[in-house]
Amino acid sequence: MRVFCLDEIGRSLREFQREFPAINDRLAMRREELTELMIEQILEAYGFLNTLLLKEMDLFTPAGLYALLEMNHLVLCGSDPGTRMQYYQHLSETRKNFLLRIKPIKEWTAKKHSGSDAYQLASGFYTRMLSRPQLFLEGNHRTGNILLNYLLISKHAPPYIVSSAHAHTYLDLSGDIKFTEKGNSLDTALRMPGHRRRLETFLRECSSVRYITDMESPV
Repeated sequence: MRVFCLDEIGRSLREFQREFPAINDRLAMRREELTELMIEQILEAYGFLNTLLLKEMDLFTPAGLYALLEMNHLVLCGSDPGTRMQYYQHLSETRKNFLLRIKPIKEWTAKKHSGSDAYQLASGFYTRMLSRPQLFLEGNHRTGNILLNYLLISKHAPPYIVSSAHAHTYLDLSGDIKFTEKGNSLDTALRMPGHRRRLETFLRECSSVRYITDMESPV
């Protein structure tokens, strides 16, 4: 079973973290700093996702929705019960927002999973969850990258982990998607297809097998 290599992901994210000030200066819109705590929580989310992959759980089924939401909780707060209690109200509001907005995204992803190739599927999902209104209250970029990588690996394609080499292009493209309105007919007809195609091309060129490894499924 192919799963995510947490050591390689951690190395890439920390390299990106070291180069972040210079990258941030080049972005069309500056981003918040990637902290060590954020990296640890991203890695915890990937660890959780590995357990789901080994169980062959599909996140885009009714049974997988709790796990899909949990990915965002882990990215924002980790798994520490005390931290979860501290942010209980925020996590509760996140859950309400998620349940209101996930249905069309889930239905599109489930419908396209068998017929689309990996990069079409991942880019289509990412543009839908990141454009306004966004799927989660916070952490959409971090959670979205993890989930698009889940879709890539589920279709036997390598993932894309943010690295210093390609971060500028990826973050500016993500910013363009974020400020596209799903309810705006002009954005939906003209801007969104272009963003999706650019992201699809980017993923094809920049995904890497260094971030995956083989692990036996539990008996």
